[in-house]
Amino acid sequence: MADLPEHVATNRAFWDRLAASYVESGRHNWEREEPAWGIFSVPEREVAMLPRALEGRDAIELGCGTGYVSAWLARRGARPVGIDNSARQLETARAF
Repeated sequence: MADLPEHVATNRAFWDRLAASYVESGRHNWEREEPAWGIFSVPEREVAMLPRALEGRDAIELGCGTGYVSAWLARRGARPVGIDNSARQLETARAF
């Protein structure tokens, strides 16, 4: 992807630099029994962010990072696709 707009290239470089710092917390979050949201890790049972009826639905996670939301969508029967501007973040998502 040559000739990226400057803001896209800057964003990609920023998240590629930070990607390694999300591996440990990402692994911990992927191993949880229940999703938790935000900086205070509020459990899904209190937030109800994910729709109840996901079985067989297509879903897209924009800016997926480690693919955390996609993982929970898949665990509930959806067919998620995660996209991210950062190749390094996508590497982590694939590894998880």
